Amino acid sequence: MFREGTCPKCHQVIQVPDDREKVICMYCGEEIRVDEALGAKEEVKEIDREAYQEYFDIARNELEQVILTCYNPMENFKKNLYEGEFEAYYAGRRALFEALDQVYRNDENPEESLQKLVEHLIQTAQDELQEIRFKGRRTQRQLDYNFLISVYLVPSMMKYPAEFSEPFADCLIKQWNRTFQTSLGKATYDDINKGFRRKLCYITTAVCEGLDKGSDCAELELLKAYRDQYMEATPEGRAMVDEYYDIAPTIVKRIEKDADSRKVYQELYENYLVPCIHLIQGGQYEACRDTYQEMVLELKNRYMHQN
Repeated sequence: MFREGTCPKCHQVIQVPDDREKVICMYCGEEIRVDEALGAKEEVKEIDREAYQEYFDIARNELEQVILTCYNPMENFKKNLYEGEFEAYYAGRRALFEALDQVYRNDENPEESLQKLVEHLIQTAQDELQEIRFKGRRTQRQLDYNFLISVYLVPSMMKYPAEFSEPFADCLIKQWNRTFQTSLGKATYDDINKGFRRKLCYITTAVCEGLDKGSDCAELELLKAYRDQYMEATPEGRAMVDEYYDIAPTIVKRIEKDADSRKVYQELYENYLVPCIHLIQGGQYEACRDTYQEMVLELKNRYMHQN
């Protein structure tokens, strides 16, 4: 007979057979005693106030480090590197997640504590941004933070098997968007990883290769993920993608014949692809679609009417 219990290691609610001595938790993969799992259902271990404050301080300090150690998070956002980068990030934030778990389970008002911790994370980001003198660099750092939160931190939290994960992710995204006027969404690692497909982005690939960035650069991989996760999620989006693939190969071939092809690629990169990257990182997906469509329309008018 199966009974409801709680894993003493990861604290997820599980069903355990009462005629077994030990089982493997389906969430964390750890071997646990059945009597401990059943006992944990009725008796969650409480910690004293001093220990609670210690965990709160650890969580606070670890959240500071999320911001202070953020450096070019887009660099390894590539199909063959993201899994390893994500797993390394997840492992490196285990102290944060364990501290958040203790805070959430031992606070009479856990949502209030999560709110305070989120506010501290955001304040750290604001303080760091204010230290940057030049607007361009400040904007880029803000985009780095957006990318880190949406592609690494939130998916890591969603993977961690604990009760705080979902509430903290929701609170963080809500407050971050409100503070920085962004539109970040909540996605899991699997959601993001599905975006890496083999289908080519002809024009973007040509631009990146034409500027010696390579066919697997971060910009290209991000735009591929955007295409697969956002554009192809609706009939209208799929129709736009299909139309694009009808004309993109011809456009690229004709750009290649242009004596100033590198100049054309540089203009496309600066005027369209960089803004698209920024819009995606800010969660402004419709604006990115409009910007990319504007680029395709300009190229269509310039190159598709040639003899």
